[in-house]
Amino acid sequence: MDYDSHTLIQLKTMCKERGLRVSGNKNEVIIRLMEDDESKSPQLVAAVNPYQQMQPVNQIFITNNNSNASIYVVGIFIILYGLFRVGMAVLFGEFKPAQSSTAFLIGMGYIMGGIITVQGYKQGLYMTMIVLVISGMFSIIYHDEFSPLSMGMDGIWPIEFSLICSASCMLFVAIPLLGPADTQFREGAPPYLSALWNAGNMFSPLPTANQAVSQPTVATKTVINCPECDKAMKVPSNYTGSVKCPSCKSKFKVN
Repeated sequence: MDYDSHTLIQLKTMCKERGLRVSGNKNEVIIRLMEDDESKSPQLVAAVNPYQQMQPVNQIFITNNNSNASIYVVGIFIILYGLFRVGMAVLFGEFKPAQSSTAFLIGMGYIMGGIITVQGYKQGLYMTMIVLVISGMFSIIYHDEFSPLSMGMDGIWPIEFSLICSASCMLFVAIPLLGPADTQFREGAPPYLSALWNAGNMFSPLPTANQAVSQPTVATKTVINCPECDKAMKVPSNYTGSVKCPSCKSKFKVN
């Protein structure tokens, strides 16, 4: 509003209508009216969406699951190969029962190693490697026979084929141990393996690793009497020298 065009009387009348008490010259009255206008004028505040202020920040965590996937893939393939070996043992059961029984145990060893591997324990891969070594030895021994223990199939395939297959299987099983998946394995061993190991320790006539651990020696003591006050006191059984009685404070020698 243009207050300069009004007279002092008109300006004071405006102040009276607004309930303002002012005194002074025209400029002071104008200033008071302008201050009153500013206090009554609506404040222009930028409209802000409260949801934008409180909107949480989405944090994206990228986790590399390739290492875990390799463990599962290797474990599943070990189980499938174990099932194949068990099936071969069943097919040869009528013709060669002794070799089929051995092949069946080897297949069950693969299955057990695969299950432990899928559960995330290194012991599964170690067990599979041991079974692979045993299986490879039988494959070489029975290479010239039609047997469930050999890939030679009565000498159809060269012996180098069995060696290449065994080496390839060992390398495939060792992949999780050589790559970043080595840090993804669970600590310790499966509870059922620990239970089997403890049961073996119970019935084994030979000392095992747990039993072979030397127990801490406990110092034995001998009771002697003080020659002055006849007070009983304990000293190490193999100790020789001077001792002091805790009661009468007298010193004497122990031989």
